[in-house]
Amino acid sequence: MGKIHVLSRVVADQIAAGEVVERPASVVKELLENSIDAGATSIQVDIDGGGVGRVRVLDNGEGLSAEDAVAAFGRHATSKIADIDDLSRIDSYGFRGEALPSIASVSKIRVDTRTRDQVAGTRLVIEGGDMRETRETGCPTGTDFEVTDLFYNVPARRKFLKQASTEGTHCVEAVIRMALVCPAVGFRILVNGRRVRELPSVDDPLSRVRDLFAAESLAKAEGNEDGVRVQAVLGAPDRARAGAGSLYTYVNGRFVRDRALLRAVTAAFGGTLEQGRYPVGFIRVEVPPAACDVNVHPQKTEVRFADPRTVFRAVTHVIGTMAARSPWTGAISAPVPPADGVREEAMSYASGRSFFSPPASTPIRAPRPFRPDPTTAAPEPSPSTTATGGAPRFPTGVLQGVSAGRFSAMHYIGQGAGTYLLLEDGPDLVIMDQHAAHERVTYENLRAQLQEGRVRSQRLLVPHPVDLGPAEADRIMEFQDDLSRLGLDVERAGADRVAIHGIPAEAAGASPDRLLAEMIIALEQGRDGSRGEGDDRVIATIACHSSVRAGRSMAPREVQALLSLMDGVDFAGHCPHGRPVLARIPWVEIGRRVGRGSP
Repeated sequence: MGKIHVLSRVVADQIAAGEVVERPASVVKELLENSIDAGATSIQVDIDGGGVGRVRVLDNGEGLSAEDAVAAFGRHATSKIADIDDLSRIDSYGFRGEALPSIASVSKIRVDTRTRDQVAGTRLVIEGGDMRETRETGCPTGTDFEVTDLFYNVPARRKFLKQASTEGTHCVEAVIRMALVCPAVGFRILVNGRRVRELPSVDDPLSRVRDLFAAESLAKAEGNEDGVRVQAVLGAPDRARAGAGSLYTYVNGRFVRDRALLRAVTAAFGGTLEQGRYPVGFIRVEVPPAACDVNVHPQKTEVRFADPRTVFRAVTHVIGTMAARSPWTGAISAPVPPADGVREEAMSYASGRSFFSPPASTPIRAPRPFRPDPTTAAPEPSPSTTATGGAPRFPTGVLQGVSAGRFSAMHYIGQGAGTYLLLEDGPDLVIMDQHAAHERVTYENLRAQLQEGRVRSQRLLVPHPVDLGPAEADRIMEFQDDLSRLGLDVERAGADRVAIHGIPAEAAGASPDRLLAEMIIALEQGRDGSRGEGDDRVIATIACHSSVRAGRSMAPREVQALLSLMDGVDFAGHCPHGRPVLARIPWVEIGRRVGRGSP
C-alpha cells in the first residue's frame, strides 16, 4: 500500500473545525452572522457554562426550508456565492460554507427553523456531524439554533479552554462586536439564565455606541476620501486603555483585527496617546468590495486592502481632523471651515453636557500646521532662569491670522508650585501644566518645519565633542542623515569620537550630549514603524528638551504669550507623549468642598 491516504470525513471535519471554532465565542460569532445575513431584527443569545455547556441563538430572520436546512450542514454549502467572481463582491458575513459543518462536527446540535410561507417548521438533531433526526415541528418564523457539549468528542481541545466565566465573557464580547455594527437589530444576552445585556434596536450607530460606553465622553467624526468612507466615535485620549481591546474596528461591517488601522488611529491622535494605549470606541471603514479581500482566514477577522496607503491616509485624516481640536478638553478655539468631506461632533454622554456642540452649519477645520508670523513683534521673555541657571527659550511669536481664542480668553490667576498655571474659565478653575502646554506648542512647530523639509538647526560656535567607543560612534553615524534632517548636525571626529556642529534651533538651551543620546534612542525605537512614526518620536524628544521646565517661574506676559500660541495649535489638550495639558475643577465643586455651596 502507498503511504498517502485520504483522511476520513470525521477527521477532516474536526481539523477544519480547529480553524473555525477556536472557542465557544467562535460559535456565537458564526451563528450571529448567519442571523444577520438572514435579515433578523431581533436576536436572543443564551450562554450556559461559558458556552461549552450551551449556546443558543434565537432570531426572527427569514428561516430555512427543510431542504435548505439539511443542505446547510454540508461542507462548502452556501447561499452567498456561486462562482469565483462573487469573491470580489461579497456583501454578506458568511460565504465560505464551513461554519455549520465545523460546529456540528465537535458538538451536539438542535435546530428549529421555519420560513414565513411554511405552516410547519423543521427540526434537525445532529451529533458529532451525524444527522440523527429530521422532522416537522411547530416553531415561529426564524431560527432557533442550540449547540451543546462543545468539544465533547475532542477532549484535548477542551483542556485549552479557560474557566467558564472567562469563556462566557468572550461570548458576550462576540455579541457586542456584532451589536455595535448592527444598530437596527435588537440584542438580548442571557448568561446562565440571567439577563446581562438588553440592547434595543436604534436608528444610528451613535446611539448604540452611547449605550455601550455610557460613562465616556465621546467625539464623532465622519468623512469620505478617495473612495474610503470612515465613521468613528471615540473616547478621550486621557481615558485610553492599555491595548486595543476596547477599540472596535470594522471593515465593510466586519469586525477585524488590523495593525495598520491601529497605527492610523495612533497617528491621527497626534502624540496624545501614550505608547501601547488606544481610545475606547468604534471605527468603521467602508471600501468597495473589490478593494478588500476578506477571504484571508476562516475566522474572517483579517482583511487585505488593495490600496492600504489610501485607507491609512483616509483614517488618519478623518479622525485627525476631529482629534486635532481636542474636543474632550472643553478648551478649543472657535470653529472655522474644515477640509472637504470631513465633519465632526463632540459630546459628553456621562454628564449630558456637550463639551463642543457647534451649529450644524459650522463645521470644524482640518489640522493646521503652526507657523508664527515673523513680522509681528513678540513680547519680551522674562529674565527668569531655570533651576540649572540656563535661560530657557520661550515662545513669544503671535500666530498669523489667529484671533484670541478660548485659551487666551481665560483669566490668569497665578502659578502654583512653580509648575501649574491657574486660570479661570467661566464655571471652571483650569489647572494647566506649563511644561506640557509649551511642549505641545513646540512639537507642532517642529512638525511644521519637518513638513517643509527639515527641522531648522542652530550652528554651534564651537563643535561639541562626544567621546564614545568605536561601536557607539558607528551606531550614531548610521543615523547621520536622519539626525541632520531633524536639526542635529553630527560628524565623525576620530575612531571613538563624534562632534556635534549644530542642534535644533528650538532646543538651543539643551545639553547637546543628552539630546544626541535621546534622539538616537527615539530613532532606534521608531525603526519598526514608518518613517513618520520615527520622526514623531524624535521631535517629541526635542520638544521636551526645548520647553519651559516645571519649577520655573513665569511672568504674566509669558503666560499670555503661551495661551495665545495654544489657541493656534492642534491637539492642544495633550502633550506629545499623551499626558493631559490641563484639568478642570468646577467652582461649584470647590464651593461644596469648603462648605460654601454655589459661588
